[in-house]
Amino acid sequence: MYYDVIIIGGGPAGLNAALNFGRGMKRTLIIDEDKPRNRVTQLSHGFLTQDGIKPTVFKRKAKADVAKYKDVTYLEAHVKQIEKIDKTFIVRTQAQTFNARQVLIATGLREYGPYITNFNDFYGQSIFYCPWCDGYEMRNKKLAIIFSGESLLHMVKLLSNFSQDLVVFTNGEKEILEADKTILNNKGINIYTEPIAQLIGNNGYISGIELIDEQIIAVEGAFAKMQWNTQFDFLNQLSITRDEDGKFETNIYGETSVEGLYVAGEAKNNFAGQLLDSAADGGMIAKMMMMKQIEEDF
Repeated sequence: MYYDVIIIGGGPAGLNAALNFGRGMKRTLIIDEDKPRNRVTQLSHGFLTQDGIKPTVFKRKAKADVAKYKDVTYLEAHVKQIEKIDKTFIVRTQAQTFNARQVLIATGLREYGPYITNFNDFYGQSIFYCPWCDGYEMRNKKLAIIFSGESLLHMVKLLSNFSQDLVVFTNGEKEILEADKTILNNKGINIYTEPIAQLIGNNGYISGIELIDEQIIAVEGAFAKMQWNTQFDFLNQLSITRDEDGKFETNIYGETSVEGLYVAGEAKNNFAGQLLDSAADGGMIAKMMMMKQIEEDF
């Protein structure tokens, strides 16, 4: 079956792209595994008219909007492989094969947290990574900052906007920039460099951090450094150019080094963002893709 566009991923970027493709009368297939990165998120914020919405509700409403357009089809499946022969993309799931003129990667990111026993028991409920997403809800609480490296001081500065009671944990990383250490000491922010043994709390809400030396520091919430990548196996047949950090290299229109292969949302930015940002990017990239098709066909 041949499509103008196949979208891999049914998050805000993919679904908003599909909405625009539908309105552009382009035959479109969305293939979505329905395993979103934000599945641990209770409520999403910062999206005008949708502030405080559950991500599952957002997705249900978004799919309903897209379903109004007859040219768009939604398929829940896992993509096994994408290859390109001449000017046609061949997209394979476990059960079916589809052909397309263009492909949009809107998968979001694979996410990894710090190596801490029972971290996932709290992530998304009282431990977060994004001050703009969850800082307001954690305002005026005693907050742990589980970070290390060059981004440590940056995160401390951001979170100081929401709380004046901050404590830093590097989880075993002993090397801290002297300049950073001086600033934190001058601000009265304690730094613990011992490895974290486990997190203390109940029902997803953290109340303390236990270090390997059995010391327990009371906290009311935490922000942690996460790792992300887009090294998806289904892309292995495509020679996509990436930068030294593994980010897709694209032109201003979101097109990768493989002609006709585009990327949008978190997958393009190689950074976890808000629903609004991904949705807006998906819509914009969709328009760029359609304009290229229209130009070629005119």
